Amino acid sequence: MKNELLDKGIILPSGEIGKDKINLVAGAITQPFAEMVWVTTGGDMETINRLTDILVTMNTPTDRGKLFKIIKMLYGLMGLPFSGEAEPMDADPAVLEYFIFPFTADFGEVIQDCSATRFLRNTDRINEKKQPRS
Repeated sequence: MKNELLDKGIILPSGEIGKDKINLVAGAITQPFAEMVWVTTGGDMETINRLTDILVTMNTPTDRGKLFKIIKMLYGLMGLPFSGEAEPMDADPAVLEYFIFPFTADFGEVIQDCSATRFLRNTDRINEKKQPRS
């Protein structure tokens, strides 16, 4: 599995973590995940906050591997394919740690965007109702 990390540029030939590659992969897979969470929950922030709490509190050396498995399971439950690029991230603890952080941060950003879009859409509807009809 370490060779796969090297082949995919997740670990560099120097042995360092390919941070740019990990950030790209995390960013690419987080947006569809977060958007699907938004849609399947109907934007229910209580449920989304519980998921966010799991993403944050399980991001520990002891639980990070389990968290990665939960993320993969959630992808499956929502009918999303899990990225082949992300699949081997749990083969190295340092790589997994680096992957989970931007995944969680990006998740929060996408959810905020979804929430802001809903707010603007609702504001537009309210303003339309206030407009006098001709």
